[in-house]
Amino acid sequence: MRVIKTVPIVALAVGALTLSACSGQATNSSAEHPRAGERVQGAPARMVAEMSLPLDTYRLSPVEYERSQQALWKITTSCMKGIGFTSFDFMPSAGTAEQIEEHEDVRYGTYDQQDAERSGYRPDFARGARGAAVIGGAEPQFTAAEEAALDGVSPEVAGGAPKKVRATGTGEAIPEGGCYGQALDQLTGGQSGLYLDDTLVDELDGQSYEQSLNAPEVKAVFADWSACMASKGLTYKSPIDANNDPSFTGDTAGAAEKKVAVADTACKATTGLVSVWHDAESGIQRTLIGTHGAELAKRRALNSAIKVKAGSVLAS
Repeated sequence: MRVIKTVPIVALAVGALTLSACSGQATNSSAEHPRAGERVQGAPARMVAEMSLPLDTYRLSPVEYERSQQALWKITTSCMKGIGFTSFDFMPSAGTAEQIEEHEDVRYGTYDQQDAERSGYRPDFARGARGAAVIGGAEPQFTAAEEAALDGVSPEVAGGAPKKVRATGTGEAIPEGGCYGQALDQLTGGQSGLYLDDTLVDELDGQSYEQSLNAPEVKAVFADWSACMASKGLTYKSPIDANNDPSFTGDTAGAAEKKVAVADTACKATTGLVSVWHDAESGIQRTLIGTHGAELAKRRALNSAIKVKAGSVLAS
């Protein structure tokens, strides 16, 4: 079967959503680390956008992913036309990733006063999430013959198992794994099963966030932040508790939520919370990378190979 060809922007952000932004439902006040593959973008990139985390280098960026998809389908289309599907003409849309990279996640919560004044703890993307743009655009409806040629198996299951298809209706040979499978092997150098497999990176990403909450410097800056909030008449132990205040419900941010979010951003700035937290987590990630160096090196090598191959295909 083909891997994902269209990925919502909420699944391909720069970082991981760890402060669960309000979305009309009450949330648990404890920190939640991201599940595998769940990387959610948030407010427009500003300060945090310049402070990438060490594990980011082991993932394809949104632009790199988009280019890999363009290359993948260029190879696939060439194969399809070569075996008789002369009108086959699917190509993922381009340009969406550039919009994605103009945004940054809310890993450390709301930190821009204007965003807080406008939308509280609800980043701009959340208001249009139901109609979020995707990298690749909507998947077209392929015919049964095209599906068979793309996957190398019949779309009709026979006897409980997919039936391999070796030739088109006109007798043209279909490559093993279909045109898409062949293209994916070419893009990944034969490691198609690992394409977009960020499982280890996501697990380590979640671990680093959880561990950062126990770092002495983070606990100290949380205490400073809490004191700052108290001076404004607001009682929260951490920015996580403020972000996840169960009273912030509804489809849009109310006056109370905006007031807290604005105070939150001011106290983050006063205490330097974002920088302290980011630096602490970066150190934790570097330690985790050292522990899993061999596995991560393979992941980065594959991503590098994919980028090189995609560049070559798109330049041809």
